[in-house]
Amino acid sequence: MSEPEIRETRAENLRETAWLSVAALVVFIVLLLSVLADVGGRVGHMVVTRENWLDVLNAFLVALLVNLPTLILLGVLTDFSDLFKRTGEGEVFTQRNLRTLRNAGSGLIWAAAASALIVPNVLRWIELKGGGGFLWQANDLALGVAAMGIAILGLSHVFAEGIRIKTESDQIV
Repeated sequence: MSEPEIRETRAENLRETAWLSVAALVVFIVLLLSVLADVGGRVGHMVVTRENWLDVLNAFLVALLVNLPTLILLGVLTDFSDLFKRTGEGEVFTQRNLRTLRNAGSGLIWAAAASALIVPNVLRWIELKGGGGFLWQANDLALGVAAMGIAILGLSHVFAEGIRIKTESDQIV
């Protein structure tokens, strides 16, 4: 295979990642609509008056808290969408993509922590007005999301090595 054919094959493979950017945006929109529906369902029926504005605000903040893991996942999906868009355009082994990959991995871990630890404990503390001990509500999904975050962070180290090798190769040429 000639050098131009190799380059064209690589370009085709990279262009194929561009559709993943669109897929990530579609999932982003579906999740965002889900969050909006949930928040609306919890607060939409309330009419704000001088007497109950604090109750409405409290219900709104609790609705945001309940949706915190999904809100974090929205950020992760944005990271992945941007990463896939850039790789589809041929930008692969860059520091920018490495940061994006690390942010996405960390975001997955934070989403899992929010689901298993942060949200249940804050809700319990709100319910019991400051008391109630410590809850660990990890389920298979939260643990799976954390495992994916750890895997992506691990792959980011491999990616960093790819950047180093590319940099060395570019200096030789």
